Amino acid sequence: MIKQTIIFCLLSINWAFAQKLDLAQLTKLGLDQNRDLALAINRVEMQKALVNSAFEMPKMKMDLQVGNIQTPFVTDYTFGIVQNAELPKVYKLRKTYNESLVKLGESQYEILKNEYGFSIANIYYELLYLHQTIEALLIENNKIKEIEKVYKRRQEEGETDGSEAANMHLRILENEMKISRITFQKNDLEGRLKLLLNSQILPELSFLPAQALLKNDVSKNDRLTYQNYLIESSQIATGNEQNRLLPSINLGVMNQSMLGSWRQFIGVVGVEIPLFSKAQKARVEASKISTKIQESEFEKVKFQLESEIISLQKNLQSTDTSIALIKDSLLPESERIMQTVMKKYLAGQIDYMDWYLVYNQNLNYKMELLSLEKTRNIAISNIKYLIGNE
Repeated sequence: MIKQTIIFCLLSINWAFAQKLDLAQLTKLGLDQNRDLALAINRVEMQKALVNSAFEMPKMKMDLQVGNIQTPFVTDYTFGIVQNAELPKVYKLRKTYNESLVKLGESQYEILKNEYGFSIANIYYELLYLHQTIEALLIENNKIKEIEKVYKRRQEEGETDGSEAANMHLRILENEMKISRITFQKNDLEGRLKLLLNSQILPELSFLPAQALLKNDVSKNDRLTYQNYLIESSQIATGNEQNRLLPSINLGVMNQSMLGSWRQFIGVVGVEIPLFSKAQKARVEASKISTKIQESEFEKVKFQLESEIISLQKNLQSTDTSIALIKDSLLPESERIMQTVMKKYLAGQIDYMDWYLVYNQNLNYKMELLSLEKTRNIAISNIKYLIGNE
């Protein structure tokens, strides 16, 4: 059975690496192999196993006395059993506290899971940006190579002195140098992604832009959920401290022999009362203060999350405005001018510097558009992370 399971897992991993993965599929692949998350799950399971430890009771006390208890001539004995126990509601509240620790562990797992997805998403969108930039530069180089061919042919026919072809080749080399630098950054990011995936092989990626959410509610944020469970756990802990002020019960039985007779059975019932409770009452007050601290921390975290989302939304709106401006106005106009300038340049009506200024402006618009789209993707990823929907 174990052998079959291992084979199935290997086949699943091979299938994942054989196809292009989008962000959701890439994140799922990483989650299935992440060791930190596996450890977090094991810690939760360990805490679940400790839930019933709430019913732990003190060791049963057993005493045996043998000797001349009644007379100096007859050997008697006394055998007693006593068990201390708390009130039923004490054990019930202890179990509730242990269950709250399980919730805290599960919430910590969700936090780790969300943070992991956020890390994957950031690298994914950085790689998307670098991939698009390399593609854009390669397209530009193909265009320039065609122009270079035209001027080389004119040079062979004696129409030009070769400087125009050299200028085009220089521009190609500049773009190739940019591609080389970007490829280095891409390789570095891919290395970091392999570490996150816990894999030596990186699957082929299918790049898609981030989709904005209609609702941005922080109530489902894992940090807020965790803080809520901390408050709940602190309140239960206060109840446990208060229960220490309650009396506990001693139940037992004793057999006392008398003049050699073993038939003297005695039932024992006792109560332990905390008469000196000043120290325990101080612990109760401290526990109540701890709950108030957790409640204040909850409000602080919630305010920080809401403030960050508002700021990100404003940045996202500004980015969307800039993207629309470039797409709808600046880039189309720049392309139109570029076509006109290209015709004039090939006809010899303008020199290289005039062409270069217009070309460089056109390229800058394209690069700026890609940069803004990356900013938009990462902003959306941040918002999803803050609302717990990454």
